[in-house]
Amino acid sequence: MVRIAGIALGLLFLLAIEGLAQGEISGRITTSDSGRAPLPGAEAAIPRLQRTVVVDSLGRFRLKGLPTGVHVVVVRAIGFRAESSTVEIQLDDVVSLDVRLERTDATTLPKRVVTAPEEKVPAHLVEFNERRKAGTGHFLTREQLEKAEGGLRQTGDLISLIPGVLARRGSNKIWIATGRSRRVGKCAFCVGTVDSLLPADVAAGARPACFMDVYIDGALVFDSRQPKLGLFDINSVPPEHIAGIEVYTSAAQMPAKFNKTGGGCGVVLIWTR
Repeated sequence: MVRIAGIALGLLFLLAIEGLAQGEISGRITTSDSGRAPLPGAEAAIPRLQRTVVVDSLGRFRLKGLPTGVHVVVVRAIGFRAESSTVEIQLDDVVSLDVRLERTDATTLPKRVVTAPEEKVPAHLVEFNERRKAGTGHFLTREQLEKAEGGLRQTGDLISLIPGVLARRGSNKIWIATGRSRRVGKCAFCVGTVDSLLPADVAAGARPACFMDVYIDGALVFDSRQPKLGLFDINSVPPEHIAGIEVYTSAAQMPAKFNKTGGGCGVVLIWTR
């Protein structure tokens, strides 16, 4: 009993330190071409903390009041490929992060203007629809997501209905894993012990599981090899902001370009509107 109380106090102490220690990430978002023009309207986000800022007219941004530790920063802008960077914050650190985004072919303007042009589907949604027609994996479309808007259901509730998916629920959070057995010899890719997780996630109710990689707009925001950096709360992206979701519950199913980590627990691909 004394040992359990000691562990609980230790967790509370770590959380208290994490809450008090703060740092900052500041930088500039520009194009990758020779002119390196700023991208006003671009976003810099830390999805795990549900923090997003929009850059100013010079492409500058600041993410202030960040807890110490390692954070995944996702940068995106309309017409450009999203990029993710891993940044470590120590006590009272101010970390500089400059990001150059590459243009996507899907948003290149035509040379001639035609009358009543059809709305061009973004490249990532073209791929989404092609993979959906191929029938590999599981898909949630905009029509399905619309039915959950307005707080009727959260993103994790929808994904949890997909066969082979296990929604691990904590306090106000949902982490997505596969239902693969964690018994010895049955799940080589599972997070093995509570010590492998971030103390804040453990305090919120997280337990070892076969957690899935998570991508947002093609950028890796949760790497299943590094659960110590923090699990990804799938509810941090509400249905209102999502154009479509793909779920692959095994490495054999997932598209090769989203099998970057070699994790065997599958992947969740979220495409925003």
